[in-house]
Amino acid sequence: MNKHFNLLFLASENLLRHRTKTIVVCLCIVAILTPFITAIAISEGVRAQSLTSVNAGADLYLTFDEFGRNAAVPLKYMDEIKKIFGVTKVVPRIIGRGFLQNKLAVIVGITKEDIPESVSCISGRMFENANEVVVGHELARHFNLNIGDQFSMRCQQRKIFTVVGFFSSDAGIWGASMIFMSFKDAGELFGKQEVATDIQIHSLPGHNSEIATDLYDILQSEPYRLQDKHMVELYIKKGFMLKEGIFSALYMVAFALGVPAILVASGFGLSDRKKEIGIMKATGWQTLEVLELISFEQFLISLWGATIAIALSILWVRGFNGAFIAQFFIAEITMLPEFTLPARFLPLPCLLSFFFAFLLTMVGSVYFSWRASTESPIVSMK
Repeated sequence: MNKHFNLLFLASENLLRHRTKTIVVCLCIVAILTPFITAIAISEGVRAQSLTSVNAGADLYLTFDEFGRNAAVPLKYMDEIKKIFGVTKVVPRIIGRGFLQNKLAVIVGITKEDIPESVSCISGRMFENANEVVVGHELARHFNLNIGDQFSMRCQQRKIFTVVGFFSSDAGIWGASMIFMSFKDAGELFGKQEVATDIQIHSLPGHNSEIATDLYDILQSEPYRLQDKHMVELYIKKGFMLKEGIFSALYMVAFALGVPAILVASGFGLSDRKKEIGIMKATGWQTLEVLELISFEQFLISLWGATIAIALSILWVRGFNGAFIAQFFIAEITMLPEFTLPARFLPLPCLLSFFFAFLLTMVGSVYFSWRASTESPIVSMK
């Protein structure tokens, strides 16, 4: 055991002695691993937040189907749906998008009583009267809105809204550019009366199948679409897997360009290393001991490079809020997000990054070291 520790200490001394090689290889590792770790952390953070929203939502989502896509559902079926055994709550919603001046905002029309508990005013109050709205904190900051300010949307400029409160988007990134208003006001804004973009159905545990059967009897003449919580969760996971796959494919192109840099850099100063190995063999070192020393060197340099990459990734997300990379995983945001970006730095991606760096550096050095250690010391020292 003491021999292994001595080799580890000697590997540290070698890295410090060859500072140029150590710095160059570390920089190559950091340049390759930092974007990868950052992207995975952002993706996992957004995925976790999305799944949390789904788990806190309704048990069933009812919409109509038009050309294979979700379509508005008439409110005339509300009373019948409420009477279905096992249904505990029915929430109609209008969710759409509209431009507030030059910025795209998400409009949520819902009754005041059905607003999610995660949405709480940090100033002002919730809407109570017609044409009153509650605005996301980041959207309000972008336009410098205050309580009592009035504005109109581009899609319906005759309708004037009054800001009565602001809410924080800490509960979800989608609240950054969100506006809450009454269900009636949202219908007037989009010119759609007596319809909802979807109807949330909360049910007793184990009653979804019976509710689906009763809905079929009620809506059998209509092209409706019914999705449960599990199905929505699968859609979200599939979407993030697709985004991560596209990112990985694009990243592999950049990564392929960085691999030769690591292989060349890890073999930096080959003639000097060959002489060192020749001296070591002449003084009684075994081939396995030489290879173990080289492995310790690559282990340490990979550990330092991966650690620096993880630290820079955390700084990139926490300090610079994922600038320039968050757009790939969150649609329709600026290069500098105006909201707190969710991120999860899981152990597995970090460990895989370290082992990947270790594998690359080993490939760039172990073969040459083995060739040098099997040659005659006299040849190696020439």
